[in-house]
Amino acid sequence: MAADNEVPALERAMYQRAARAVLTHSLITENFPDTQTLSLVRRWAVPLRADMARLFDYRLELTPTTARLFRVRDALDASQPAMAGTNEDRPFDRRRYACLALAIAVLGRAGLQISLSELADRVAAEAARIDDLDLTAEDKKGRDAFVDAISWLQTRGAVRLADGSARRWADDPTAGEALYDIDRDILRAVYRPTRVLQHVSGVGELLHRSDAESRATRRQAAGQRVRRALVEQPVVYDADLDPADRGTLRTPSVAADVADLTGMIVERRAEGIALLDVSGRFSDRRFPGTGTIAQAALLLLNQMADRILDVDAPPLLTLPAPPPVSGQLINALDAVLPRTELVEQPEQGARAPTRNAVLDRVPHGPEPSEDSTSEDEPSDRAGTTAPPTYPMLEDSWLTATMADLLSAYGPTFRATLTADPARMLAAIIGFLTELRMVIRVPGGVLALPLLARYRNAVVTRGTRKPEGGLFDL
Repeated sequence: MAADNEVPALERAMYQRAARAVLTHSLITENFPDTQTLSLVRRWAVPLRADMARLFDYRLELTPTTARLFRVRDALDASQPAMAGTNEDRPFDRRRYACLALAIAVLGRAGLQISLSELADRVAAEAARIDDLDLTAEDKKGRDAFVDAISWLQTRGAVRLADGSARRWADDPTAGEALYDIDRDILRAVYRPTRVLQHVSGVGELLHRSDAESRATRRQAAGQRVRRALVEQPVVYDADLDPADRGTLRTPSVAADVADLTGMIVERRAEGIALLDVSGRFSDRRFPGTGTIAQAALLLLNQMADRILDVDAPPLLTLPAPPPVSGQLINALDAVLPRTELVEQPEQGARAPTRNAVLDRVPHGPEPSEDSTSEDEPSDRAGTTAPPTYPMLEDSWLTATMADLLSAYGPTFRATLTADPARMLAAIIGFLTELRMVIRVPGGVLALPLLARYRNAVVTRGTRKPEGGLFDL
């Protein structure tokens, strides 16, 4: 963390709040996520810049109206999508991402104001130049997707509604219209690539790589990779990391640095490390939490843990985890990468991610000492043994258990979800996958170690008092 003379002990909590805000919101403006955060970050700009660079190799840039954290990525992650909706509760799909990317491009060449219909026409014209991409606003679904993308920009202040209503335009373009002011400073901060995309021949080249050769620099880079994983993922399992980084994860000071910066609590187990958010301000997926999906997921976790630990039941099939999703995403994106305007560059030896997203249910081990492992020692035993296996819960068991839960708790859940149990179960499994408690495999799910943390959760079902009638005494 920053030197003590830069962050007085009495103000450490405020500094940690600023650090959490920067790590949670890569873009902070005068009104996003609220009206106080930008001034808080600006107050601690100097130590924040130093700590973000030292601990994570992130770059923090500030302008009079924005604070922008430029991250580096070690792997592709599909669990952190952009969110749509008034409360940002719907993940973006491919159409919305395309609308957002093209809208940013069009707005960058526009004047100070633009109408929604003109913006939609220009985005559609840009989309027509791309093979197999149709973003016309002729149908309601297309207009809704386009408005979601513009609303995402509006929430962050890149555009400001000057007149009209976007939703009315989405319902009927002939009866509604909207006019937006464009904030160029925020728009530039929303998307500014670190590399010229025409020079990128593969998605893997956008990921972080280190060409360091010295022992000291390799050790620093390993520490930064592990700290990035700690703040980007709900839990970091030992088996997720390259063998050379596993010793770094076990070094107490690495997690302690992140905890000192953010105010998080370190929970260390033999399988890996989780940082627990006690502030309630450092997670986009709070768990346990409110809402039907989160509450039903906790109930299902209890049942899953009981089944795994039931010595009287038939033993479960155990399987190794599938290959990491990052490699699959890279291959899928490279397959559709436009090549017509690509500027060929000399090969730079981009390193493809080699993360192995497999987990191990092993007993709780002792805390390692500071000098028990070295950050750049690749001779970790876990790297030479067979990959661990995990208990599999089949789809038939999940479906039957979900039916039992709906029978017992159905009236407390959202009716639109309980009406479609299969859809509700899929949403729950997706939610638990994002939290890295299960891995979806053909025919069921693999139970991961973090799942066991909630096996003793106490569930209390509230009762609703019936309302009295007009003539009741």
